[in-house]
Amino acid sequence: MLGTVKVDSAFEGGKIEVIEATDPGSIRLALGSDSEAPRFRQWFCFTLRGVRGLSCSISFENAAEATFKGAFDGYDVCASYDGTSWFRVPSRLENGVFRFELKPARSDVTFAYFAPYTASHVAALVRRTKRSRRGEARILGETPLGAPLHLLRFGRLDDVGRSIFVIAQQHPGESMAGWFVEGLVDRLLHGDRIARKVLAEATVSVVPCMNPDGVSLGNHRTNARGLDLNRQWSQPAEGAPEVSLVRKAMQERGVDLFLDVHGDESIPHVFAIGTHGIPSRTERLGELEDRFSAALLASTEDFQTEHGYPRAAPGTAMMGLANSWVGETFGCLALTVEMPFKDHLEHPNSRRGWSPERSKGLGSAFVEAIAESLSELR
Repeated sequence: MLGTVKVDSAFEGGKIEVIEATDPGSIRLALGSDSEAPRFRQWFCFTLRGVRGLSCSISFENAAEATFKGAFDGYDVCASYDGTSWFRVPSRLENGVFRFELKPARSDVTFAYFAPYTASHVAALVRRTKRSRRGEARILGETPLGAPLHLLRFGRLDDVGRSIFVIAQQHPGESMAGWFVEGLVDRLLHGDRIARKVLAEATVSVVPCMNPDGVSLGNHRTNARGLDLNRQWSQPAEGAPEVSLVRKAMQERGVDLFLDVHGDESIPHVFAIGTHGIPSRTERLGELEDRFSAALLASTEDFQTEHGYPRAAPGTAMMGLANSWVGETFGCLALTVEMPFKDHLEHPNSRRGWSPERSKGLGSAFVEAIAESLSELR
């Protein structure tokens, strides 16, 4: 006789709605919405408990109602038995229902849209930074729910030289951005020859998670006040202190290079977006973007420039976007970096797809592109 399958999402970043779970062969679930923004419905993370050796068939009945509707077409779900090592489970979208099957090798298995990057990961990164003589950690202030907003700084802590800012997880469900930052920070802390060049000539300021509340709540796109932080940069709302705090830190130090790290739900490529639509865009900014892209192409095979978003026409940029506001305010190289939720078509990997490891590797490779570009930034 079958008992009810335990579907657990009562943990940091957990999100799923249970329709029916009495039969492991027909576990019917639904995507949940952001806590204060029901128009956003994409992220999921949950654990099936007590299912070792059972043939589990899972369906998301409302996949057609997802914010990014085409995102589940060609996407394979992420799974882990220990929360550390993640693999992909073959999945399919059929008539608006997202389905996948697994016979778990262990009692508990967690499924997620992508491997989560949570407060415990950020805390570990803060501890490693504090233990190092190459960096320091600060708290800029608090989020709406009272979580600390961490800033890590490396290199020229005397604030002399170039100023580089890197932020991640404005959209909390885009957790590959957290892994990217971890790879970049680990490279700086390791201090190889290329990293030492960056540390000797620049201050590298890193916000590893712009949206701790959204991560904790299992939101995909918004913070605890239902705001998309990457629409708040020109005039931050009262409910978006995260943006106001980081803007203040930038205005105090200045910015020569800015990276805003994200994940794209539909495009199976790594790419970057510059500042083509900002009012003050100059030929120099275009040249900086081209040189930085060339340096990235030389440092990693995962980056490419053929696929991405259409370029904004002159004067049409959304100034509430971080890269638009930073590029316009500081006249600097400002890029939005996008990684895929789906497999990476340049170098597909059916077992892991785009993964935390590849996100970290990309972050590490960006250190090389930064080092190549330092002399051109001012």
